[in-house]
Amino acid sequence: MINKLNNNLYDAKGSLWRKWDLHVHPPGTKQNDGYKIGDNNEDVWNKFCEKIEQSDVLVFGITDYFSADGYKNFIEKYESKYPKSKKRFFLNIELKLNESVNRQLEEVNIHLIFNSSVVSKVDKFLNELKVVKTGKDQVPIKCSELKTKQDYESATTTRNYLKEAFKNTFGEAIQRECFLVFTAANDDGIRPKSGAKRKEAISDEIDKFSDGFFGGVQNQKYFLKTNRLEEKELFIGKKPVISGSDAHSFDDMDKFLGRRFIKKSADGNEIIIKDVTWVKADPTFEGLRQILYEPEPGDRVWIGPDVPDRKENYQIIKKIKFSNTSDFPEEIEFNQNLCSIIGGRSSGKSALLNYITHAIDPELVEKGLEIKSAGEGEEYRWEEIKINYEVEWQDGFISKRESKNSRKILYLPQNYLFKESKDPDEIKRKIEPILFKKFPEFERQYKNSIKEIEDLNKKIIDLIEKWFQLMDSIIKLEERNKALGDKKAIEEEKQKIERKIDGYKEKYSLSEIELEKYQYIRNRETELKSKINKNEEELELIQSVLGEEGAFQDLKLELDPTLDLLPREFTEKINNELNKNKKDVLENVNKTACKYKENLVKNIRESEDELKKTLDDNKSLLDKYKKNEELEELITKVNEYKETLRIINNNENEIELRTKELGGIETKVKQFSQNRNNIIESLKDSINSLNQENLDIKFGVEYQIREEDISRVSEKVNVKEKTSFVQNYQLQIEFIRENPGQLLRSIYFGDQKINSGYKKEEVAFELLTLTETILFVGIMEGDHIGGFSETTMTPGRRALFLLRLILAESDEKWPILIDQPEDNLDSKSITKEIVPFLREKKKDRQIIMVSHNANFVIGADSEQIIVANRNGNESQNQDGKQFNYLTGSIEYTKEKDESIKDTLRSQGIREHACLILDGGRDAFEHRRNKYNIVS
Repeated sequence: MINKLNNNLYDAKGSLWRKWDLHVHPPGTKQNDGYKIGDNNEDVWNKFCEKIEQSDVLVFGITDYFSADGYKNFIEKYESKYPKSKKRFFLNIELKLNESVNRQLEEVNIHLIFNSSVVSKVDKFLNELKVVKTGKDQVPIKCSELKTKQDYESATTTRNYLKEAFKNTFGEAIQRECFLVFTAANDDGIRPKSGAKRKEAISDEIDKFSDGFFGGVQNQKYFLKTNRLEEKELFIGKKPVISGSDAHSFDDMDKFLGRRFIKKSADGNEIIIKDVTWVKADPTFEGLRQILYEPEPGDRVWIGPDVPDRKENYQIIKKIKFSNTSDFPEEIEFNQNLCSIIGGRSSGKSALLNYITHAIDPELVEKGLEIKSAGEGEEYRWEEIKINYEVEWQDGFISKRESKNSRKILYLPQNYLFKESKDPDEIKRKIEPILFKKFPEFERQYKNSIKEIEDLNKKIIDLIEKWFQLMDSIIKLEERNKALGDKKAIEEEKQKIERKIDGYKEKYSLSEIELEKYQYIRNRETELKSKINKNEEELELIQSVLGEEGAFQDLKLELDPTLDLLPREFTEKINNELNKNKKDVLENVNKTACKYKENLVKNIRESEDELKKTLDDNKSLLDKYKKNEELEELITKVNEYKETLRIINNNENEIELRTKELGGIETKVKQFSQNRNNIIESLKDSINSLNQENLDIKFGVEYQIREEDISRVSEKVNVKEKTSFVQNYQLQIEFIRENPGQLLRSIYFGDQKINSGYKKEEVAFELLTLTETILFVGIMEGDHIGGFSETTMTPGRRALFLLRLILAESDEKWPILIDQPEDNLDSKSITKEIVPFLREKKKDRQIIMVSHNANFVIGADSEQIIVANRNGNESQNQDGKQFNYLTGSIEYTKEKDESIKDTLRSQGIREHACLILDGGRDAFEHRRNKYNIVS
């Protein structure tokens, strides 16, 4: 019998989650028939078919014991009642083995789920299958010879009988025609590791023979282990676990069909008795086989009330639609998980991806990524494109290039992963926002630290500038004293002249009182003139800086620390307070400046008046002594010497004070340099103390002075000549930091030579503010990247690291669009690093990917493959479209039909993938054989 409902089953959107129940008994089942067929046989069948049709389960296994009769009866009645139904049905023959592994000695149950294409051979199979009825003789008979209910209830078979019947009916390839599912954990199931060695051995042998298990609930982890058998050296694959309702009555159907059934135990706890099986595949036998290749819960099979990878509708691209063009199909629908676009060169793969991206975010495409066109050739440049295209999201929202969009995507153009992951600086830049997002308190510390380091360097520069100014002034004072003469010699000359004056007093009998008064007057005259000169110089300096008005025009108030990193509202309040008092402060400052200027004028006037009065009041005495020219000259000379000595002493005192101030500056420079290093060390300690235990990517800090920074400064210093600060043509940075005063003096006095064209002061700035650059390090599974040391990551791990960083930038699960991520990456990196990541990430986010590499497309288990084709003599699109696309699942297989001229529809998705993808056939074989699955 042919099940017509199982034809043309592939879905253009690829593999979709659907409810499957592969264990439903129809009316008339050979054992335990709870439908009570009697006089109202037709009504019972109608009711059964109606419940099947109304159920939200799509795929059923119609089950009977040692027989296909129930399936045949059901298909006949169902097709006549619902000829256009979308439901899909498999024949499930339930058998009992003559083996028991439990205390009740219940025989182990096995289910044979047949490919619909071989149902016509099932009668032959049942005729070949040997069974044994309970009794004394135990003589094997053909399964087809079972007649009565008692026959079916007492019949058992063996694994060897099954193998023999399969071989005689179907040949060697059992799995292509039949799916062998054993019951696990129930009374009629195998019980792994029960403690009894003989029963464990039987369970292990059954395990080897099986394709999967009916487990009832999700927590059947045992069958997902690969080392579960006694022979530890024997690798055995993971086996999928499914659930079935095992419905034998209408009451069972109402309770269990497509539903989770929970029962309360005696102690009040809830126990899951039955649960729902979801399979992500086409509703075909080939679709069912996908759970062999991907048995992990959540990959292709899931037991639970809801699908495992639910996404938000507003974050799923449903389709792209084209209009006003004969080059593209009207629309292409997309799967919500991983969609892989494949095709030959210039077949429209990247063009399709670019149109999707441009419809959603044209600014990103044209400006952010600088992608100039949707495809090759001038006619595909964005400004030249006349066709209309728009993206429809799952919630109905439309994105088009003409309108402002509220939807986002993450788009990685061709070569992006390789190019960016090859640039360590780019990866370092991408680490920072992720680190700050994960640890905002560290971000605040980091930004404060950077500001503090900048402030310290500014202070060091200010101190060095002041140091040079002080040193200049000390040199000038020393030169001034040198110009004035030798202090000791001047003192001796002064004393010699004073002795001459004493001689004059005796010789001319000069009055001691008059002479002292004369000398006092001349000293006072000198002092007043010096005071007038000093006040006039200060007055001139004030007027040159502040202008004739002698007032400050503005006031700049700065706080330490600065307000830069503080909250906006707090900053505004502080600034308001500063501005409110600024006017009063400026006014008071100018009052002080004005008063000081007035005092200078007053002092000049008073000094001039006192000088005039002193000279006028003592005119006769002055005239008397002036007549004695020699004495007058001696007294004048003594006064000059006294003034010179006074200036020298003042200069010496000032030199001493300024030299002491130099030492204070040098101490501060050294302290600020140490503070700067302490800040950096504190950052490292802080990041090491962060709780990063559960992060996929962990973070660290590395710091050092960049080579280019050292080279830049070294170009300005003579590194050929060995000094305390230069050894082996290298700057001794640590010695420079420990001895800033020695460095400044060496530069100032030329002991440390500076190359021509550079100023000493500026070189000192650069040497003493040469600061470590802080770089962040990313650590992934023991490998690191970033910082200053060479990465330990392979190109594939670098690409994976970059992918993780990019995806970590946002918690929102917007679609990811990737164009040929495999470019320039080796196969091992793709297989070991990127593919596992894609497999996991597609559960959270929709991924649309262009690829020509089978490891990506097949290895990542794409839910949808989109085959692109460009119309040509050797690759025709029968509808005449320039570009056309065939979409479907990996499991959609169809041998090439030479009579079909349309290239895309002449064969299945799998056949196209094997033909187009690099390593396509090998990838399918690897996927099929990774769990020792016999094809």
